[in-house]
Amino acid sequence: MSKKRASKSARRKESDDKLSAKEWQARHDAACAIVALKYCDMFKFWRDCRYKPCRSARRCAGDARDCLDRRWFSVPYEVGVAAHSQMSAETPPNAGRFLWGAHQRAPHSVGKPNPELRKAKAKHEADSRAKIEAKNGTNTQAKI
Repeated sequence: MSKKRASKSARRKESDDKLSAKEWQARHDAACAIVALKYCDMFKFWRDCRYKPCRSARRCAGDARDCLDRRWFSVPYEVGVAAHSQMSAETPPNAGRFLWGAHQRAPHSVGKPNPELRKAKAKHEADSRAKIEAKNGTNTQAKI
């Protein structure tokens, strides 16, 4: 009369098999961004961050993966090992495949930034510089 329910891992495997490559990458990137944010807060990179919202919020409020990638080298080896151990221990018990995998990665491998975000950030900075120059009435290329 009653059908045997599929185990949780079997259901998860079936749903993960249906993901396209872009969906798989998007889920992986999202999980790594969550863990990178935790690492940035753990290392307290916000204390001397150039991005003012990070300093105001007293936590990482920007692109954590890019920040972790740029500033990883300033972290002492022992602190990085302790942080990795702590992050592995703090893996949520109900974490999915992607989040669990990201929690098990070392801090230097989580912080690989998305190149599209870097391009968008550069474009935004160029646009804001152009607006400031237009507002002030100065054009650096006109002076040359």
